[in-house]
Amino acid sequence: MERRSGLATNWLLLALLGAATLFALILLPLWLLPRSAWWGFALIPVALATNSFWALHHEAIHGNFHPARRVNRRAGRAMAVMLGSSHRVLRFAHLMHHRNNRYRLDRPDIYEADEGPYAVAKLRFLSELLLFLYASEVAVPLLCLLPKAAVRRIVDFVYRHPDPAVQSVKSVAEQVFLQDRSLREIRIDALLGTALIAASAVCFGSCWPMLAVFLLGRGLLISTLDNVYHFGTPIDDPDFAMNLRLPLILRLAILNMNMHRVHHHNPDLPWWQLPVRFRQLGDGYDAGFIATAFRQFVGPVRPRTVLPLRP
Repeated sequence: MERRSGLATNWLLLALLGAATLFALILLPLWLLPRSAWWGFALIPVALATNSFWALHHEAIHGNFHPARRVNRRAGRAMAVMLGSSHRVLRFAHLMHHRNNRYRLDRPDIYEADEGPYAVAKLRFLSELLLFLYASEVAVPLLCLLPKAAVRRIVDFVYRHPDPAVQSVKSVAEQVFLQDRSLREIRIDALLGTALIAASAVCFGSCWPMLAVFLLGRGLLISTLDNVYHFGTPIDDPDFAMNLRLPLILRLAILNMNMHRVHHHNPDLPWWQLPVRFRQLGDGYDAGFIATAFRQFVGPVRPRTVLPLRP
């Protein structure tokens, strides 16, 4: 019964969040903005629901949106396109994060002396925190529209470091970005996402700054909260992630993703089962979600190999 209710909720959320996204991108500028520019404020709640939409897509990444693999993949692709990216790209990045948590390319919050001046590292980290992470999620599918030889050179460049974990991820990246079937799917998603934003820009017309602010706001929310569960955590414990305290309404809004350590240890559990597992384990919270999100803006930190103490 719980499973049936959870799956029904997934479909309801997809319908609501998908409709809200299409409303913001197409219907609002086409029919409501011509009546009054005040309708532009309706973009705010849709933007604020971005992390809820990402959390739902996250369920599809782990195969938890729907038990039927084909249905799960199609739902994931639809959500990813509306979020401006490709399901296959986002799935690859996230599953590599689970497999190689805190490896060299998965710890943007860490500063090491051999990386150059701290000021440069901080600027790079804050840029990623404010927008660059989301921008990369949008850019990667677009780069896949280049000839395959160019895509191969990009993969070789990104994963050029000889670290074994980096090379392990590179071997998977080559399958995702260079195999014909996979590359074709990414390219289709990139074209669909581009067409959606282009159509939206046409609909907004002279009100295009509203669309730009909406997209920037969506990018800010995704980028800022993506790594919050791992900020300042040990780099030598790939299974570690923080559980972050949130009020119930906000916890439900992000589908219990704040119970992130429980999720990392049980990635096959759907969102509605995470609180049960949390209680079964007798687990607790390491810090507050909102406080940790703001703490990221101090900049990258030195590597840690000791687990943080709970307050």
